[in-house]
Amino acid sequence: MRGVIDLSTKDYGFDTAQIHAGYNADEHNYAVSPPIYQTAAYDFKSVQNAKDLFTFKELGCVYARVGNQTAAILEERIKVLDGASAALAVSSGMSAISYTLLSLTEGGGAILTTPYLYGGTVDNFKKTFPCFNIRIDTAKNIDVPSELEKEIKPDTKAIFIESISNPNGFLLDVEAIADVAHHNGIPLVVDNTVATPYLFNPLKHGADIVVYSATKALSGHGNVIAGLIA
Repeated sequence: MRGVIDLSTKDYGFDTAQIHAGYNADEHNYAVSPPIYQTAAYDFKSVQNAKDLFTFKELGCVYARVGNQTAAILEERIKVLDGASAALAVSSGMSAISYTLLSLTEGGGAILTTPYLYGGTVDNFKKTFPCFNIRIDTAKNIDVPSELEKEIKPDTKAIFIESISNPNGFLLDVEAIADVAHHNGIPLVVDNTVATPYLFNPLKHGADIVVYSATKALSGHGNVIAGLIA
C-alpha cells in the first residue's frame, strides 16, 4: 500500500468496514472524515527516512502521482470490502478498465468480452485498444458458458464481463465463466460497478480482478470521478 495507513488486521463486519476500514483518525488530527490531501509532494523526516521510502523499506507518501494518504485510505477500504489482496485507486472507471486490460495484453493479444457492456467501455474497445494491437472479441455464447470455451483463441489474454450490466441489468453466471477462464489459464476480469461489493462479490465467485467506476454506486452521490482496481 502506497500511503501511511493502519495495516493492522481488524475483524470488521461489512457495515463497519464501510466506515472505518483503512483509516485511523489519530493519524489525521482526529478528523472524523478522511482529509483530502491537496499536496503534490511530501517532506522527509530525515535522510534515513528518505532512503527507506525510496527503497521500499518503509511505507509512506513521496509524490502524489504515485500515491497519497487520501487514495491509500480508499484503496485499503475497497481491499477490505472486496476481500482482495490489494487495490489501486485511479482517475476514473474507464482508467480502471484500461489499466487492467492494457496490462494483461501487453504486446498485443485479445480480450474475450460480453455484448452487454457500458457504452463508454464499448467506445474504448472500438477506438483505443486496436491502436495497441489488441483485438476485442465479443462472445456469442457468453450466456452459455459451456459453449464459451470454443471462442477462446490462442492469443486470448483474459475474459472481461460486467456482473450487472450497465444500463440493462443483464446478469451472467460469473462462477461458470470463471471456470472456463481458469481451465484455459486466463484471468476473469469483472466490472462490478453497478453491484458494488455490498450486493455481489466477484472475487468470492471466481473472478481474479475486479474493477469499478467509483463515480456511481460506490460514492453514492455522483459527485466524484474515480476508479478502482481490486
